[in-house]
Amino acid sequence: MSERIRILFVDDEERILRSLALQFRREYEVLTESDPHRALERLKTETVHVLVSDQRMPGMSGAELLAAAQQIAPQTLRILLTGYSDLDAAVAALNDGGIFRYLTKPWDAQEMAFTLRQAGELALRQVPTAAVLESPLPAATALKLLLLDDDPQTLAVVAEFCVAGGHRLLRAANLAEAVQFLNQESIDLLVSDLKLAGENTVPLLKTLARLHPRLLSLVVTPFQDTQALLKLINEAQIFRYLPKPIRKGLFDKGLQAAAAQALLLRSQPAARVQRLPVAPRDEPERERVGSLLGMLGRLRERLSA
Repeated sequence: MSERIRILFVDDEERILRSLALQFRREYEVLTESDPHRALERLKTETVHVLVSDQRMPGMSGAELLAAAQQIAPQTLRILLTGYSDLDAAVAALNDGGIFRYLTKPWDAQEMAFTLRQAGELALRQVPTAAVLESPLPAATALKLLLLDDDPQTLAVVAEFCVAGGHRLLRAANLAEAVQFLNQESIDLLVSDLKLAGENTVPLLKTLARLHPRLLSLVVTPFQDTQALLKLINEAQIFRYLPKPIRKGLFDKGLQAAAAQALLLRSQPAARVQRLPVAPRDEPERERVGSLLGMLGRLRERLSA
């Protein structure tokens, strides 16, 4: 890389900041802050490619910091670092802070190095926000949304959103139908529970993160497992995680944000739109992802054309 990556670490423990700076200062330009408010001030005036924040800090949580950072410097890749299995914090960091990855403390040195390298590479490839905003949006603003959920309440909210926005709604009854739709149609948004007709949808979500960077996935589920959510963030790069029973206001907000992001992605060159999901560690799931990559051959051909 010709440009030196700038990484800002934020943690209220100076000992941890010193350790992180020592570990990464040779490869990156490392900045550190123990006060999240000062970190936000720096983002207003300094270029930061990657922001890594601890979750538990006095005065402001890491999720709150990343949400504020997204408004100030949306091109900065955001990573949450925590030693606590806190579902609410993980959901907030994803839904409000748009995090790139979630790492646990004590961190694994190799995993941290790998994550920072990917984040830095992705940050350099992104189109500057000003350029995106100045680019004309496509004339056609209608989107195609694929629903993988047999819950009538989910269908009602999604259908209302599509009618109001003039979007096209496709609904799959099972995974085979979902694969068929994905091969035949240019899908922009995917709304999915983690189960569809008794089948696990997670391998499909992880496959699409590798194959289709422009497609945004919103997960709507009653399942509350922090470790499962962290894997969805890191391995499926999901856009939103919304709990059941559905809260319509929250759901509508997620759909509107996804639609706006999908339109921005349309305005960017295809080569610039990248996602770098972590490969699943579970061998059966890796095999299932590999199988789905083969089944989505027509989608792969269309995207590479």
